[in-house]
Amino acid sequence: MAVFIRRSPNIQDSLVDIFKEMSFKPGKRVFIKPNLCGRVPIKPGENTSIHFMDALIEVLCAEGTQVTIGHGSLLGSDEHQTTFEETLSQSGFSKYCELPNVRVLNLDELDKQEVVLDGVTFHLPISYFENEVDTYVNLAKLKTHMETDVSLSLKNQMGLPIPVDRINMHRLGLSKYIALLGSVIKPDLCIIESDPAMENNGPHHGTPRQVDLIAVSNDMVEIDSLICWLIGLDPNQVDHIRIASEIGIGSLCDIGTREKYSQFAIKDFRLASKKIRFGRMIYAFPNYSCSRCINAVNNAGKVLKKYPVKYRRVLVQSIISRKPINIIFGSTSETGFNSKHTNILIGRCTRELASKLNTEYLDKCPPSQSDVVAYLIDNLKNRRE
Repeated sequence: MAVFIRRSPNIQDSLVDIFKEMSFKPGKRVFIKPNLCGRVPIKPGENTSIHFMDALIEVLCAEGTQVTIGHGSLLGSDEHQTTFEETLSQSGFSKYCELPNVRVLNLDELDKQEVVLDGVTFHLPISYFENEVDTYVNLAKLKTHMETDVSLSLKNQMGLPIPVDRINMHRLGLSKYIALLGSVIKPDLCIIESDPAMENNGPHHGTPRQVDLIAVSNDMVEIDSLICWLIGLDPNQVDHIRIASEIGIGSLCDIGTREKYSQFAIKDFRLASKKIRFGRMIYAFPNYSCSRCINAVNNAGKVLKKYPVKYRRVLVQSIISRKPINIIFGSTSETGFNSKHTNILIGRCTRELASKLNTEYLDKCPPSQSDVVAYLIDNLKNRRE
């Protein structure tokens, strides 16, 4: 199946036009999986657009469908939990609980079936999709991702397994298991919206950019690869898209499709870096970390900034350092970190890297905010050039 694209601020008319062109007719029971990964304060471009969801529901319900919006809780720790109810309210999606012909479903409460993917057991709501869904719509956001380059339709399915499975994906091979998920549950329709998109260091530290692009297909690999080309990224260099193509989840878009939609190329779209710089010499490397480590490091940084007098020795050291201070967390096969830099390794997933660099690491999974603060203090306040 081809990819269909429109660029227009009129979402509803664009969807009607695309569905007509592709002869798409939804089944009676439509399940929509949005992308709701943002945590307060949520940036525009982190989550599925409310305006887009409104328009999609309107178009689907005009066909007499019963719409179900499904999502689960976000990964959390003992310190910071984001429940399903909080995910809905913080994203503005709680309003859909009040609409007729719309049901909001907590995926955490569904029965799960076990499936083994490359030696790892996953728990997925397979029977729900087989028995209670006529049309599965994967509604993804066009955004960059520091760990996987992009977060599009393939990545959006990562919200289907239970939390412990998602943690294992980060730990054991994020790109590989994102691709493999597509072999178990496949959407009938993929939609990528950009109201707004997120460029630069997404999915949480990026910059919103209004693009007004709508892409639709039933092939996750084809649509994701085309969007990559349109933002200036070679999909063959995006591991989870390349792997998904190699194992037959879908097909990379061909040269004819690229040429057909070249007019929709998004100029100067800023791609994600593998690191973020803070101040003059501090760099954070999230690698393949899950959101639990990311939140712990982010919140630790906020604590240091909030109490500059209390933590002045640490802050001064970070300012006067003449060599980079690398804060590294998450699993990684990267071996290019300079051992002469100040490398601070956070979390148990950095154990292998710590061995290669012959250095210590914070052996917690996940570390708490206070664990990270204490570890940063120990590593910085008494350091000498």
